[in-house]
Amino acid sequence: MKLLTSIGAGVLTSALLVGSAFSASETAQNFQIKNRFRVGWDSNVYEAEQDEQDSFKIIEELEFLLNMDMEQTFFGLRYRPTFVYWSDRDPDDTDFHHEADVVFAHNFSPRLSLNIKETLRIAELPELIDRGSIAREKDDYTYNLLDGVLGYRLSDPTRVELGARYTVLRYDNSEVADTDDYDIIAAGVTLRHQLNPDTALSGDVRLEQTEYKDLDTRSSESLFAGVGLEQIFSPNLVGTLRGGVQNKTFDDSHIGDETSPFGDISLTYLPSPKTRITGGVGYSLFEADVYPFASQDRLLSYVTLSHDLTARIQLFLAGSYQNSKYHAKQALDDSNYAKMDGDEDVLQGSARLSYMLNRKNYLEASVQYMDFASDLRSDFDRTRVELGWRTQL
Repeated sequence: MKLLTSIGAGVLTSALLVGSAFSASETAQNFQIKNRFRVGWDSNVYEAEQDEQDSFKIIEELEFLLNMDMEQTFFGLRYRPTFVYWSDRDPDDTDFHHEADVVFAHNFSPRLSLNIKETLRIAELPELIDRGSIAREKDDYTYNLLDGVLGYRLSDPTRVELGARYTVLRYDNSEVADTDDYDIIAAGVTLRHQLNPDTALSGDVRLEQTEYKDLDTRSSESLFAGVGLEQIFSPNLVGTLRGGVQNKTFDDSHIGDETSPFGDISLTYLPSPKTRITGGVGYSLFEADVYPFASQDRLLSYVTLSHDLTARIQLFLAGSYQNSKYHAKQALDDSNYAKMDGDEDVLQGSARLSYMLNRKNYLEASVQYMDFASDLRSDFDRTRVELGWRTQL
């Protein structure tokens, strides 16, 4: 817990120090503090298949936001610590989570630009990490993603981008860390061309290397080659399409190479100024959530809806479905899973109703549901209900 407190205090101190460099009026415009207090109920705190244990909980969440928008440079910082108290969860009845995001963008010239994003997550008893991955290990973890893109405009309609990404996942528990700690290094080049004001085409090649820290045989290397389309169909409908081929090579000598198509499509529709609908579906080979598999075939679909019922009341709905296929031929050779295929299905849904008391204060009510079905792990379902108050300090 000392590590969590130190990192959180360091990020917050940086935000306050940077903010103090502004005048009082500038600080008010660029630095914000928000607070969110909630009480809730969880139907299955241990994610058990049988003998479920429910619990009430209290959630206190602060959020610090700093935005500096200068002539050629933008800097953004968000830090959100969250404290959770559980009435009926043994042996640990508290959680302390940290989220920090840093965004830096700079235009060196009208043609040359640099964008960097840093994402840090530190959590206890995690459920989700990022990109839809499920972490059901009963342990604290640290997740860090550093993403950078250097772009150069070759001509008015054509732009080339060099991108790199470094991802780190570390668990505190040594037994979990031995099999699940990993580093992912990715680099690639993308060429974008604006065909007309409504249509943009792209092509990209990317190399991605996944290294498991203490289990080299689970590591792999992937080569992606794909094309993309961005289309404005109308002022109310925008879509993106991307697809290509992925070749994955595994370090375990008994696992053969895998060549598979990948693709994703997303649409955003605004039927009226009060309503926004977004949906998408994607398929690819992905890092495995289940040890000792080295890969999974993942299909992920989602849809979200936001709608202003009145000037003060907003409704938000979200749903997603994920199917993960694990193949025996992609399990480590010395494991029992080397003769077993398996599927996992994750169905999630949520609804949130927000009522604006005034410009800075909102009341919220939300419900979340998850159904997890697996051939390889225990099934469970989980419902969470929360009531809260959100304010800008």
